[in-house]
Amino acid sequence: MKIKVHPAFIAAALLMIFTGNAVAFCAYTVAILAHETAHSRMAALRGYRMGSITLMPYGGVINGGERYSRSDNILIALAGPVFNAAVALLIVALWWLYPSIYSYTLGFCVANAALCAVNLLPLYPLDGSRIVYSLAKNKLRALKVLRVLGVLGGAALVVYNAISVFYTYNLSAGVMGAFLIYGAIFGTGEESYMHVAHASPLNKDYDGGVELRTVMVGEDTPLLKILPMVRRDAFTTFLVVDGDGKKRAEFSEETLQSLCVQEPLTTPVAKALGLRKSASAAPAIIGNKKKQQF
Repeated sequence: MKIKVHPAFIAAALLMIFTGNAVAFCAYTVAILAHETAHSRMAALRGYRMGSITLMPYGGVINGGERYSRSDNILIALAGPVFNAAVALLIVALWWLYPSIYSYTLGFCVANAALCAVNLLPLYPLDGSRIVYSLAKNKLRALKVLRVLGVLGGAALVVYNAISVFYTYNLSAGVMGAFLIYGAIFGTGEESYMHVAHASPLNKDYDGGVELRTVMVGEDTPLLKILPMVRRDAFTTFLVVDGDGKKRAEFSEETLQSLCVQEPLTTPVAKALGLRKSASAAPAIIGNKKKQQF
């Protein structure tokens, strides 16, 4: 797994060091690395191969070779904050046994507690937004709302940072708020599409070998259940069959991806393809929005 550093993270580092917060920055950096490692380990336990981690001031962005199912996405999203909470609680427990370490470990404890609390907020692109997104029925609407909340949450942190000048200046809140706004506004369309499609990428790992396979699905199977069947190491053709196992239609991964953008993920595949429930209907081959009878 590769660790990449976003220019925004470097800018935040220079700003905090210049303002005399180098120790706090180091504590947050270690806490962020631990946070993202927990995400990566949970992903590995769920059978996913991670690509890289891009460090941002509010945490990290994980780029993997595959997308996650709903339950896997929630578990992976929770892994980072839960690990930070465990570290913070462990440090507090150690204070009771070894009071002398309080002054040396306070900053690291605060960094872990802050990362846990902030990342559980439903603000895009934090972990809390991934959990809410996974539970939402309307993915597109949820993503739009989470982005708006991300901007508003970031703005609130920036305002808090400005107000704190009059009593206890909190630079970290302003830095996190600014880049939270950046992450919410400048997320690319490709990122949004990958979230909505919630499926493996169409770019295959041909160097590792790609299997040609056919999967049969029932007429009432929702798109949400078909998406996890797409794999990076295989090119899948889907056959829609009726209750007797007779072929009704055939479609490709590209068609599935288009359907997931055009229709709610709970839509039955037959309805999404525009098929009528008729036992005598001839099977159809559907690809790139075209339907051919044979």
